[in-house]
Amino acid sequence: MTEWVKVAQFHPALDLSLLLEKLADRGIDHRITLEDESQVLWVPDDGRLDETAAVVREVAVRLPAREPLQPGPLTLLRRSPVMGLALLLSILGAAVVHWQFQWVHWLTFQDFTFVRGLGPEGAVGLQVEFGTFEDAWAQGQYWRLLTPMFLHFGVFHLAFNGLWLWEFGRRIEAGTGSLHLLMLILVTGAASNWGQYYFGGASLFGGMSGVLYALLGYLWIRHWLAPNPVLALPRGIIVFMLVWLLLCLVGIVDLFMRGSIANAAHVTGLVTGMILGGLFGLLNRQRA
Repeated sequence: MTEWVKVAQFHPALDLSLLLEKLADRGIDHRITLEDESQVLWVPDDGRLDETAAVVREVAVRLPAREPLQPGPLTLLRRSPVMGLALLLSILGAAVVHWQFQWVHWLTFQDFTFVRGLGPEGAVGLQVEFGTFEDAWAQGQYWRLLTPMFLHFGVFHLAFNGLWLWEFGRRIEAGTGSLHLLMLILVTGAASNWGQYYFGGASLFGGMSGVLYALLGYLWIRHWLAPNPVLALPRGIIVFMLVWLLLCLVGIVDLFMRGSIANAAHVTGLVTGMILGGLFGLLNRQRA
């Protein structure tokens, strides 16, 4: 298993492009992380530490400052386009739920309609009548496999998912590339949506939480098998997310929130992410 070594730290305002170019020219594998408001250079402990140190000494005095020193929203979007797109679609999904609820049935995993019927006490009122995903699929409505993950029911739901999506997704996009993150979101989004439908039955569910737990499982297992500082999660985050999952499973969170938690999506996403993290971790480990 490859061990990564911290070689140098740089001021966050410095542009490290020249250094990274020199390291790439020499075939030296490297990673850059942000820690304590510093840019940290990591390289594998493969016998080339002296060569790496020499390159750092050679170019360190010529590193220019970045402009702007504090990256703005456009800079962040250029660095993480898939993350930006996922967040934007989540915001649009929340807007549809809040202002255009009559459109929501086109975006759910299975179609639904409101019909008049008798309530539990004999009162006449509107009730939800769900179709099946199989019927929707037979009609060519393939988008339903993915679109539920963009639906968010309230500000807290959107903010919670958006926060963790940014925390997990930006690490993966920086460490493995935008296409890799896009693949993970699409595969795990479809898996978690199907898991919620299969195990939880027809219901009105949505949100990115299944994908979040998939990205958590992916980062956890991949970094464990093939350590990479860019993909490393603080242990406290892993513990918090697993405890939160447990509280959701036993029903405690339901006591403080409207509606119910899509627990099947969470568990399916976590397991799917761990499997993918294991596969890519083993592939990365074999190449090292």
